[in-house]
Amino acid sequence: LWCIWELFVLFVFASEEHSAERVVFQPLGSTSDGVAKLSSFDVAHAGCYDPNEEARLRLVIAAVGAQRFNERVQVFGEKVLSSSTALTSGSAAKV
Repeated sequence: LWCIWELFVLFVFASEEHSAERVVFQPLGSTSDGVAKLSSFDVAHAGCYDPNEEARLRLVIAAVGAQRFNERVQVFGEKVLSSSTALTSGSAAKV
């Protein structure tokens, strides 16, 4: 949940174009699996190792709105999916 939270903070405070310039998608394992998870991300199914940290993150996410949070992450996943570099080379891809 922390990793997705960090992406969301970037998406909230930077324009979509600026965010895309800053984020490099580096898959760990199968690119298609990682992209599929981002494209269908649901915060309700995410968690943290520390339940106290998770509770704090969920309070802030609730203030922003879980739907908005999910949508921003899913849009990022769709951008990665549309990146031909991410799909063809299996290496890091600028989004």
